Amino acid sequence: MLVNLLYQWIKIPSSIARFFAPYILRVFVGLILLINIRSFPLLWHVRVFLPLAIVRCKYHFIFYKHLLSFKPAAARHHAAVIQLESLCPVGANPFTFTVLCKSWASPDDCDFLGHLSNSSYAKIRDVALAQFSVKACPTFVGVGGCVILGSSHYQFLREIPLFARYEIKLSIGAWDQKWMYLVCRFTAQSKNEGKTKAKQNTSPVLPIESSTPSRIRIPTPMTPSGPESPDPCSDRITKTLVASLLAEDPDGPTVLCFSISRVCFKIGRITVPPPLLLACEGFSKPPSSGSYSHDAPPPHWIHPHTLRHSPGSLENYHGFLTKFWRDVAEEDRWWIEPLSGPVEEQRLANLAKLDAMQSVVNVCMDVAPYA
Repeated sequence: MLVNLLYQWIKIPSSIARFFAPYILRVFVGLILLINIRSFPLLWHVRVFLPLAIVRCKYHFIFYKHLLSFKPAAARHHAAVIQLESLCPVGANPFTFTVLCKSWASPDDCDFLGHLSNSSYAKIRDVALAQFSVKACPTFVGVGGCVILGSSHYQFLREIPLFARYEIKLSIGAWDQKWMYLVCRFTAQSKNEGKTKAKQNTSPVLPIESSTPSRIRIPTPMTPSGPESPDPCSDRITKTLVASLLAEDPDGPTVLCFSISRVCFKIGRITVPPPLLLACEGFSKPPSSGSYSHDAPPPHWIHPHTLRHSPGSLENYHGFLTKFWRDVAEEDRWWIEPLSGPVEEQRLANLAKLDAMQSVVNVCMDVAPYA
């Protein structure tokens, strides 16, 4: 019907219209489907769970692949664990480890104003979180572990326009004995990259009047145009975090949005402490000289390596993560020393800021609803 009306409007004979109408309709429907392909049913599940499934099945695939070579079970287990450990970030500093994902603002992710919808940030963050799981803790995922999201806080700084390309950078902010805070930055390359002064003078979103975090003003549509009221606690914390993000690389990409996600690590219903997990995956403070790698691992690497390569399967490693680590005496807990020194100092400094933000959220939960 619409196609025939269009042909009548541009004065094309009806016989020609009837001939071309099916083809034009198919092209139109195909374009609609192609534009919205990333929002097809179950596609989010594929993007999130497929990387986890590949890592989880990697050990069993390699183990049974060597079955045709008639090698003993111990040799097949050893070969499979070596392949799994090759994915570990051995020797990486937790605070310099970053997972990078690239994406673009497709029409199905944008709102009617032509900007990336606020609901799409969480969907894309889930994909980045899945990549973080397989790159930061592959052996943990390999024994059935899951990264569970506890809470998230988003701060939207600049809109992402339709069809714009952007990057998602996920890094570790801090951790305690149960929770880990992940910082996710949505960034885009500035058109005038390297011209920091020009970028600061033309930016209407984050005008920085001084290096003091409390002077950073983050306008929102609800911000009145009159004199500013005193900064509440949550606003001061947000400004401090924004100042930290901008101070990391003032000449680098523009930060469009950042989120703080609080996650924990579960095997079944059992929580694995983040310090234990990080040490088992190979994270470590930097050495006094040189750097660590798979060829020159940190001294503590021998402990998780031995657990995973013990005869049988990964059951010993699974049991250590879920319960047997509690039986290790305080003075013999080898996973504490690799994350000491400068790593511990950075963790405590970051944790103070992030715990303050979490305390503000907890206070907001106690606010009584209007009766």
